Amino acid sequence: MNIEELKALTEAVQELSQSSKETASAIHGFSNELHQTQRLWKQGKRPILIQIGIALIAFPDPTISDVVGAALIAAGLIQLKMRNSALHVEDVYKTFPKVVKELSTIKQGLV
Repeated sequence: MNIEELKALTEAVQELSQSSKETASAIHGFSNELHQTQRLWKQGKRPILIQIGIALIAFPDPTISDVVGAALIAAGLIQLKMRNSALHVEDVYKTFPKVVKELSTIKQGLV
């Protein structure tokens, strides 16, 4: 092997290493998002509205399924909050911004 071949081989190994790091990072991010989605999807813990909303966002059609899915998830999260605690009408104004923030986090994770 001459010096040019060694340089080319070194460069190829470095590119492969960088590609492996990027792949590992992408897989780690996907696994985190999958875990969060599974927490929302489980049958016994979450209302059916959340499950339908996630399905609409995850498997979109060309229409407005993302908007409808987000609305269903919001309704499901409010329903869950009402079920788990004594949520009253005056609490909706405090809870709604939190729900919207959670929805944006979920949507970013699915995109």
